[in-house]
Amino acid sequence: MKRRDFLRNSLLAWGGISLPTRVQAAGPGQGKTSSQSSSRSLRVQYIRQAIPHFEVPPYRGRSYKDKVPDTLDIAQRAKLGINALTSIADSNADYEIYGAADFFRNPPTMMHDFNDWVQNQEGFMEALPLLRAATGESLNSQVDPVWMSMTLKSIGPDGLVYVPFEGRPWSRLNVDGIDPVWKTDGTRTTYKNTSVTQVANASSCQRIIGTMGIYYLRDKNPMWKATVEKMIQRLSALAIHREDYGYFAPGSVEPFAKVDPQSAMPVGSLWGVSWNSRLIQGLSQYFKVTGYEPARDLAERLVRYTRFHAEVFNHDGAWLLDPEFRGKLPFPSNAVPDYVRDKFYKEGLKFGGHGHGHLIALLSLVEFATAVGDRDLLEFSKASFEWSKNPGPEYGVSTVVGWFPEFYIPYYPSCDADPQGDMLGIALKLTRAGLGDYWDDVDRWVRNQFTEQQLTSVDWVYRLAERSPRKPVAWNETADRVPEKNLGAFGSSVSGNDWALGLASSGIAQCCTGSNTRSIYYCWEHTLDYKDGQLSVNLLLNRASRWSDVYSYIPYHGRVDVKVKEDIGNVRVRVPEWVTAQDPQLKCTVNGAPRSVQWNGRYVGIGTTKRGDVISVTFPIPERTVKERIGPVTYTLVIKGNTVLSIDPPGRNGPLYRDRDKYRNGEMPWYSVSRFAPEEEIAW
Repeated sequence: MKRRDFLRNSLLAWGGISLPTRVQAAGPGQGKTSSQSSSRSLRVQYIRQAIPHFEVPPYRGRSYKDKVPDTLDIAQRAKLGINALTSIADSNADYEIYGAADFFRNPPTMMHDFNDWVQNQEGFMEALPLLRAATGESLNSQVDPVWMSMTLKSIGPDGLVYVPFEGRPWSRLNVDGIDPVWKTDGTRTTYKNTSVTQVANASSCQRIIGTMGIYYLRDKNPMWKATVEKMIQRLSALAIHREDYGYFAPGSVEPFAKVDPQSAMPVGSLWGVSWNSRLIQGLSQYFKVTGYEPARDLAERLVRYTRFHAEVFNHDGAWLLDPEFRGKLPFPSNAVPDYVRDKFYKEGLKFGGHGHGHLIALLSLVEFATAVGDRDLLEFSKASFEWSKNPGPEYGVSTVVGWFPEFYIPYYPSCDADPQGDMLGIALKLTRAGLGDYWDDVDRWVRNQFTEQQLTSVDWVYRLAERSPRKPVAWNETADRVPEKNLGAFGSSVSGNDWALGLASSGIAQCCTGSNTRSIYYCWEHTLDYKDGQLSVNLLLNRASRWSDVYSYIPYHGRVDVKVKEDIGNVRVRVPEWVTAQDPQLKCTVNGAPRSVQWNGRYVGIGTTKRGDVISVTFPIPERTVKERIGPVTYTLVIKGNTVLSIDPPGRNGPLYRDRDKYRNGEMPWYSVSRFAPEEEIAW
């Protein structure tokens, strides 16, 4: 199936239009079987029922039909992301997501368990309004108000976001990261104690702060502001203050709980970051939106904890290996699976560890540094980012395709999507802050591993299921059109050539989908920008906006067209890294007439343009063959420009780069698409 076909069909299917036969074809055992939980509506026991009134305001902009090159379109990927975010939500459980999908069984299934709460921890509710703002897409729009209603119902009397146990029969399955549970009298218990019915911690709040910040930006409803600020006040009161830094005790709290100020300080990129550093990003975003000083104050104390005390980063930015590997963790944790310790960890290793844990902490530091203008912290963040890109050949990082392992452990073979989403966000935000020029890194990563790791076809999933063991669908699972509902989700165990390695995950851990759909927005947002009468095209991807529409011919041809929609004082286009500065083969026309350009670094300035002008910039686009180590394997890649055309050896289960031979064809196809130019873009 061609890319444009699965994009079109996957997005329309949920509006009542059937998917093509190839996508619908079911392997043995695939059918309409639903989980027991999906066959009846649940009554989740939220901490409150009466909530303030709110509305989801419309996403204003201009929708129109257009023909675009059949090349990478980040808005279409955003629409696929909306499909995944909303289609894996269970309508019989207040649209709680199924937190994991299993493709290595017959039939493929999705599962409810405690880890469904990545729905707010990893940003599902934050990503959804961002992607709708970028695309105007209304698919499954009934989900948005329910998600926000259940979030408001989860706000406890002390202001925190509480995860309910009662009314969710899977809530105590596969629990990790909750214990100890602090009670109102300052004593501790565990989640196994059935008297524990609601728990909260920094992780349950951090993405909700960002989400409510987005809603406040859009509708200025003071309710969002009041809710967030009460939450921050309670978090500040719960934090343990030490000199100029602060942190939260391990575990979670019941409403109005007291914590022991002498409790052990959590450390490492797994639970130290989850209970502490993750909160920095939400606080920083809210400070940027509102200027609320207590958000800055708490974030700053957590920044000092993360940088100097949490055993996450070395003084030079290199990653310190997580204490789970070193046997120094002061509390029980299953965060590092035994197979990782047994097979990949080598005694004496000092640097490395969990990819997402370190990188979400680093992204949070960058977010704070840009919010307050902390140059020293930005320089530290850049140094750490550079280490993340180049930790040493034994770690198998590939900056050619954007492959970053789940664990930075020598020869680890699996990449989950979280690190690549984090790396994109960090690269874009550092570039925007003037701390480097990472546009070419972003271009390579987006065109290759990032988009390949997003699920865009399901035929191979059913073939994999056909040769996998048959297994009954459990009470907390569903087998109802699981592959189709996950179109647009991001894989959690991907090698250099295969979507479904089956090591860290048997399909999808949906934390990857939350993180990376948010990163889709980062890429869409930064593709172009307009400021003070100047339009900058930073990434040569198809993109619509109120100022211009961009048509990218890459990788078929070295060409990009910009259709100007407003009078603009200066348009500049960033030239890809393979084009030599001042290259005489680069040509520019405006309405077919040649125009000279002014080189400024990697940008060429076209000058003043009028509404209706069409700019064309052309340049050579070479093809080359390279040997590239990705994880523990050295592959042969054929690359045109920055786009991988083929990889050898090919994958077996869900081969990557399998439909890219078409880019060698000089005849570029066009296809019809619905474009959306938003009235306002959310700076996020």
